[in-house]
Amino acid sequence: MLLIEFVHYRNTNSHITRTLFGRNIHPWVWNCYKVIGVFGFGMACSQLTTDIAKYTVGRLRPHFFAVCVPDVDCSKEEFKYRYIENFKCRNTDKHRLKDMRLSFPSGHSSFSAYTMIYLVIYLQARFVWQGSKLLRHFLQYLCFMMAMGTALSRISDYKHHWSDVLVGALQGALVAVLVVCYPFQHCTFAWRPILACTSSFMRGLLHVSH
Repeated sequence: MLLIEFVHYRNTNSHITRTLFGRNIHPWVWNCYKVIGVFGFGMACSQLTTDIAKYTVGRLRPHFFAVCVPDVDCSKEEFKYRYIENFKCRNTDKHRLKDMRLSFPSGHSSFSAYTMIYLVIYLQARFVWQGSKLLRHFLQYLCFMMAMGTALSRISDYKHHWSDVLVGALQGALVAVLVVCYPFQHCTFAWRPILACTSSFMRGLLHVSH
């Protein structure tokens, strides 16, 4: 975002210098502060939502047995075909025992979805390139694939159930869209919403006075 804002600054003729505590703030620094500030606020909201859900639900991770090593012999008749509630973990690592109950939703999925969806929308609104128009879309595709790769890795390493990953990704993407569109109330949802939404967002973001 810093690089894109610098390129955007170099390609823009009109610049507004802001004053903070009697000091003039460079337009590029001011724009970066506001864009990254909104990004950081949304990231904090997304992470807080994820943590509240994790500690409220307490769903066991798929690798629960490998971490816990319960003192139950499932081959015995008394333990067959029944839900076992009373058991003790042989593993004494308190950190791992606590972490094994934080499966839902996936924090990695929500974080990667939020950051990458925000960047996809940001690139659509602010990335200016005189060459091939496909460069912007290629960068957006890379962002999307990084988010997807992170989400899929949480399933393949048995750290999360697929539903944990899905809900985490949806939550992160939703926060990204809300943070971009609603603070300035210039967004209307249609099938071609990105240009209208993000252009209004960035105009409001970069011209609102504090």
